[in-house]
Amino acid sequence: MNFDFTDEQQMIKKTIKKFVKEELEPAIEEQGDEKPFTKEFLLSMLKKIKPFGLVGTTIPEEAGGAGLDLMTWGLLYEELPNQLKSMSGITANMARRIYDRGTDYHKEKFLPGLLAGDKIACSANTEPNVGSNPSEIQTTATIDGDHYVINGTKTFITNGMTADYISVAVQFDRSKGGKGVGIILVDREESPVEARPIKLMGFNTGELAELFFDNVRVPKENLLIPEGQGYKTQMSGFHAWRCFVGLSGCSIAEKALEYSIKYSQEREQFGKQIGSFQLIQEMLADMKTELDAARLLTYRALDLVNRGQIARVETSIAKHYATEMAIRVTSKAIQIHGAYGLTSEFPVERLFRQARILAIPEGTTQIQKLIIGRELTGMNAFR
Repeated sequence: MNFDFTDEQQMIKKTIKKFVKEELEPAIEEQGDEKPFTKEFLLSMLKKIKPFGLVGTTIPEEAGGAGLDLMTWGLLYEELPNQLKSMSGITANMARRIYDRGTDYHKEKFLPGLLAGDKIACSANTEPNVGSNPSEIQTTATIDGDHYVINGTKTFITNGMTADYISVAVQFDRSKGGKGVGIILVDREESPVEARPIKLMGFNTGELAELFFDNVRVPKENLLIPEGQGYKTQMSGFHAWRCFVGLSGCSIAEKALEYSIKYSQEREQFGKQIGSFQLIQEMLADMKTELDAARLLTYRALDLVNRGQIARVETSIAKHYATEMAIRVTSKAIQIHGAYGLTSEFPVERLFRQARILAIPEGTTQIQKLIIGRELTGMNAFR
């Protein structure tokens, strides 16, 4: 493994880090942390990060994209404020999927708005009774003339309240299980979908929603992934996104460590800075060690996926270790801050809430361990 990034990668990572600190974080701070961001604000953020390639990502430049490789995209994504990661990542991922799998119709209808940063996307997979096993999807799509009619409920959908376009996983034939799953694109302007906001710990500024598809009519041309290919498409996409969730854990933990170091240098007890206490230094050392270990595991997995290799074990290791690491590191950050760490006046309690979320999406910690165990033993614990 060689993580000696190119001069261009190092330069663009340094540039966006500076931009985030000077432009994005102040804008987010001004919006506050107690209510969802408006759609206007989110679109303004998309416009701001577009020049860095975080909208067009891996789509070739000649097709209107940024021409990044997956590793470079990951390095940029890691630097984004946590409040913008999912919104921008999911929107960019829909654009990538349309470019890779879509027809000329899809590319003409959906890509321009996504690549311009004028449209927000969401991916509707999770259902009230379906989480880690997408082959059990219950939302149905049936043919009626020139339209599909979609019925079902999707839940915990990021960007669900503000998305213009929805990539919805549907079941065409329940008797086929995963082989009956496909993906349809929904343009909300022509096919309205009812939504209900969901409040989630650590996600006050997010737009998490439950979506209700009640005889929603969608043109047949909007079929993106045909019956039988949707389950395979969903599973292949998980490998990259496990790495990206791991990167989110690393960036949260890095913030927690930075705040903790600064606080330990300023806070005095017993006539000394608490940073000079042995047990404080031990916690800081543990935090730094775990952060570096998680980052290396995640970079390794992302590098393998970037090179087109099958990396089920490596991506599952990265996802479960980096997210659980973020929980441990942010918990230590609160401990270092003492009672102040529990207040909203200091940022570490918010970081802990954000970290705690990450052990759930894209496959829980327990699911990742079962995947690793299956690959090691050849025996499937899911059956």
